[in-house]
Amino acid sequence: MTTEQKPGHEWTDAERVDQYVARMDAREDAERRPFFEYMARLIGAEPDAGLSVLDIGSGHGPVATVVLDAYPNAHAIGLDISEAMMAVGRERMARFGDRFRYMVGDFGDGKLPPEAVEAGPFDVVVSSRAIHHLSAELMASLYADIHENLRPGGSFFNLDTASAETDAMRERYRAARRAEHPEDVRPASASNEPRHTDAFPHHRDATLIRHLEWLKAAGYAAYDCFYKKGDRALIGGFKAA
Repeated sequence: MTTEQKPGHEWTDAERVDQYVARMDAREDAERRPFFEYMARLIGAEPDAGLSVLDIGSGHGPVATVVLDAYPNAHAIGLDISEAMMAVGRERMARFGDRFRYMVGDFGDGKLPPEAVEAGPFDVVVSSRAIHHLSAELMASLYADIHENLRPGGSFFNLDTASAETDAMRERYRAARRAEHPEDVRPASASNEPRHTDAFPHHRDATLIRHLEWLKAAGYAAYDCFYKKGDRALIGGFKAA
């Protein structure tokens, strides 16, 4: 009998973490940073605001880095379960001193862990390519729990999978991604990195329309898709002030 691994726990493998970080470093500025920088502008706070930020599935800290650079008085907590990923992040985030700290915690049940709830409420909650590990039901649950733990007027931003509605559109996105990153075209056996909708069938439920439905159901006063490229989207919402 096999035991199903909880979402996100595969990142405890140090070799896998090293491979992932190296790959993300190679494309971070060109691919993800525009999403993150636009997100920081959407927060809309005064430049000197002392924001309290929670970065869900923080990894080595790329999202928190952009927010902390944009808001020099902000403080962020990086929520993660991977000691290997946090080891990389501690070196990279050291320049922020006590403005950034890690918190070991699991959101795999569709809820923020008690430690994060106790540290809140937060002005801003961010995440990048972490929440997609959950099933559709648990993603919806987490969106609601994040809303509950935001301060009035607070904001939530998630850069993640927004699957196409049809197989034909999915294949167009894949073809465009292969053309942009030919180095990623390799046999599945050559990598221990799961293949998106093939390895995670529940990704097919995480369409842009459903993301927006989950935000509405969670109670966000305003919500939208702020930025989109293929099946990657920056979505989120704002809690009523």
